[in-house]
Amino acid sequence: MAAYLSLHYHIVFATKGRVPVLDKAWREELHGYMGGTLKGLGAFPQAIDGWNDHVHILVGLKATHVLADVVRELKKASTAWI
Repeated sequence: MAAYLSLHYHIVFATKGRVPVLDKAWREELHGYMGGTLKGLGAFPQAIDGWNDHVHILVGLKATHVLADVVRELKKASTAWI
C-alpha cells in the first residue's frame, strides 16, 4: 500500500529585536526572493507575507526535507539579500 504525505508548515520569523526594517517599498521583492530561494531548495512556497518586523511563510516540504535546514538556509539567503 502506498502512502502519501502532505507536509505544510506555517513559519514565522522576526527581525532582530523586532526592529521594523522591512520597508514597504521593497518588501514584496524580498518575499519574491524568498519564494525563489525556497523553490531552489526543492520546497513549494504557497504564500509569503508579513509586516515591517516579521514574515509569515506557508510552505510545502518533501518528507526528506529537514525543517531546521530549510529555515536556516532561507534566513541566511534573505539576510544576505537585505
